[in-house]
Amino acid sequence: MRKLSFYLLFILTVLSCSTLKNGRYIKLTSNYSAKKLANIFNIPQWQIEEFNKNASFKKGETIFLPYKRGIMINRIEGRSISSIDYSRLKSSSRFLWPVPSSKKVSSGFGHRWGRPHEGIDIAARKGTYIVSADSGVVVYSGRKSGYGNIVVVSHAGGLFTIYAHNHKNYARKGQKVSRGQVIAAVGNTGKSTGDHLHFEVRYDSKAFDPLSFFHRH
Repeated sequence: MRKLSFYLLFILTVLSCSTLKNGRYIKLTSNYSAKKLANIFNIPQWQIEEFNKNASFKKGETIFLPYKRGIMINRIEGRSISSIDYSRLKSSSRFLWPVPSSKKVSSGFGHRWGRPHEGIDIAARKGTYIVSADSGVVVYSGRKSGYGNIVVVSHAGGLFTIYAHNHKNYARKGQKVSRGQVIAAVGNTGKSTGDHLHFEVRYDSKAFDPLSFFHRH
């Protein structure tokens, strides 16, 4: 069995304003087939094919592996995700505020209406520019149930930022983006009650309070 290099790993669980399937993204280091990946990760082949329509499963391609109960163990590397020292990831100046024209947080990180809210909501007018919080690579740009139009950016150090409910996505999958570059516009798509950006910061399966990663002015 050849080792897979994990390019993007995150779990998006049920949120009060949005929802995505549990799973992880991986970048293939060799050519694979859906059948072989199904055997490696003990996932039904049809599910891998369903979540990766038109995928070739070739070296360098990023694919999504769906999991019913989330991912607790990295089976390839054989270590528990919970053993990672998450405290070293936080920095009060790591990221740039993603909506330059609005500093209004309409809903914070934590629990809301009895459910986890694993990001923050930034209220702004429809069409307002959303910028990348840091330089990175867009690993997903499209539409997901609950989240509506969503962009996911991978950053150095294994962190990922998520921008959801967008009116329009400007960045495309695989595109390199710079810190402060416009990647989307604020909207009200998906499961949303008004125009705003739902913004998340993740490492592995764990979501962090985005307010810990930048100064607000």
